[in-house]
Amino acid sequence: MTSPQRIIVVGGGIIGITTALEFQRRGYEVSLLDPKQPGRETSYGNTGVLSDGSVVISNNPGLRKRLPKLILKKSNALNYSLGFVLKRLPWVAKFLSYCTDQHLDHSSRALRALQALSLKLHMDLISDAKAEHLLRKTGWLKVFRSDASYQSYGMELKVFGWTGVGHTIYSEDELKQLEPALNPIFRHGVLLHDACSVSSPAALCDAYLKLFTDAGGKVIQGAAKRFQRAENWEIQLRDTKSLQADAVVLAAGPWSAEIAKSLGYKIPMAWERGYHWHLEPGTGPALTRAVHDVDAGYVMTPQQQGVRVTSGVELADRDAPLDDRQVEQSIRSARQATSLGNKVEDAPWMGRRPTLVDSLPMIGAAPRHPGLWFNFGHQHNGLSTSAASAQLLADLFEDKSPAIDVEAFQPNRFRL
Repeated sequence: MTSPQRIIVVGGGIIGITTALEFQRRGYEVSLLDPKQPGRETSYGNTGVLSDGSVVISNNPGLRKRLPKLILKKSNALNYSLGFVLKRLPWVAKFLSYCTDQHLDHSSRALRALQALSLKLHMDLISDAKAEHLLRKTGWLKVFRSDASYQSYGMELKVFGWTGVGHTIYSEDELKQLEPALNPIFRHGVLLHDACSVSSPAALCDAYLKLFTDAGGKVIQGAAKRFQRAENWEIQLRDTKSLQADAVVLAAGPWSAEIAKSLGYKIPMAWERGYHWHLEPGTGPALTRAVHDVDAGYVMTPQQQGVRVTSGVELADRDAPLDDRQVEQSIRSARQATSLGNKVEDAPWMGRRPTLVDSLPMIGAAPRHPGLWFNFGHQHNGLSTSAASAQLLADLFEDKSPAIDVEAFQPNRFRL
């Protein structure tokens, strides 16, 4: 390569940041384009978990059994807008069609490989970025309030077994020793002991971004208006400026389908909206790890801003007004589980998770446009899969053999 190829990565979340950094480290001239400060949309508000075992997708065989309860809104794990569901009914039907044992086996093995590789790569990146102070190697704890809910978790435990996810099962008494911050309302616990978490996903994005900019990478704040290709790619921005590149990587999370549609692609994507609120720690022992209260459908995790309490899934239009009822219920449940103080913010944060119908990301070349590459649709697992997704995409770009099988993530698995 006599001169670096110019690459524009569209999207400044954790997927876009790690992708830009990976291509830069391979000698390319890379720019990162986003309308906002990178790392302040979907990637800002997650639980901070770097998991190697979030391998059971949402549309698994057990979802059909839970549908009546979810439809009647008897579970805090799901809230939905009926108008949105009716408008996107073909997508919902296709999403449910993947609730099969065959797809569970296929998707869990693919996600396990992607997450295990990504966890290793993140450890290296965190070291390079001197961000070890953000990292907690305390695992990812699932807790259950009843024997029945724990028994219903049997499918996940079986998947952990066949995919090799390291985990330890804890009894009620053992949980008290493992996590003294929890009140004695939980009967069982499962710790994914190789998983890690960070105390600020935004700070991690900033640390990675500093690696990129310190090495000469460009961050461009702007919104793409039009994409066109002649001898090379041109991206026209809304402020009338234009950018030139030899290749474009679309990594814009929940906005990716909209951008791809302007180029003639029909991406089978919807959005799972989610909320969080920070609360001051209470008077008891401090929480030491991310905890998923499975029965109550929320996650709480210690963060720099306070204890972050997240909601379950909300199915609604991407830009619909906030609905804080679900996260308020999460907070009420979290107060039963541990000692918490006042809310830190006046209003909750809301983000959108990009979800494809098979709950797997899309990583690879766009089928009809040379020089256009897709890296989006990571659903709940963007942070946990970002570093490996970036490496796989760069390997495919350079026509190298990736470290793991990428067939499950290829764009051509759909008719786009």
